[in-house]
Amino acid sequence: DPSHTTEEDTAVALTDAVRDMRPMLDDAFVAYLKYAIAEEEGKLARSGVVDDPEYNRWLFVLKIVQEGVYAELSHGVKRYIDHILYVLRMKSKTERKELLKQLIDVMPTMDVRPFVKVVNNIVSSLGTTVKGDFTDGVILGEMTNQLLQLQRDVGELLPPERINELSKDADAWAATQRERLLERRNLTRQRIEAARQTGDIDPDKVIKKPGVEA
Repeated sequence: DPSHTTEEDTAVALTDAVRDMRPMLDDAFVAYLKYAIAEEEGKLARSGVVDDPEYNRWLFVLKIVQEGVYAELSHGVKRYIDHILYVLRMKSKTERKELLKQLIDVMPTMDVRPFVKVVNNIVSSLGTTVKGDFTDGVILGEMTNQLLQLQRDVGELLPPERINELSKDADAWAATQRERLLERRNLTRQRIEAARQTGDIDPDKVIKKPGVEA
């Protein structure tokens, strides 16, 4: 946003924006960022202006957002891993399942779907060991069985209908934020283009806002 006068202001604003967007940071959004960056780089490369600051501002913004998204996702994944490790430290199956139940019962609405995904991804990374074939893949010994139990317990405690119920507030919020994100993206692109053409910008004058006469 050209209304931020320093790189530090811009970085702080983008960091705050990405943090607010965390429930929307799913595979589709990450894939969109990769696609948008590739498209923008391709367009600039065809015009021979990839390194020209007069033209690559939107690419710069996209890359900063991508870095922020990856950083925010890594924070979330670490928290889910911590939950999983707490559960795995319990000695018995009953204790592990009970602690898992307690964690799920107080889990924030925006964490439910990502937590399930992290558990499934961890078990999937075991390769063929999850099918009882230990000839390849990662062999974790006793922890393999504990992880398989964890996945089964998650599936039992969080069937699809309960996931939908616990996640409904996050899903509704994310849908609203997606609409706002599209509006912000369009506004930011207009500001960048106006700044490129004029060398300066007053957002209130250059951008016509809804309900405001030019």
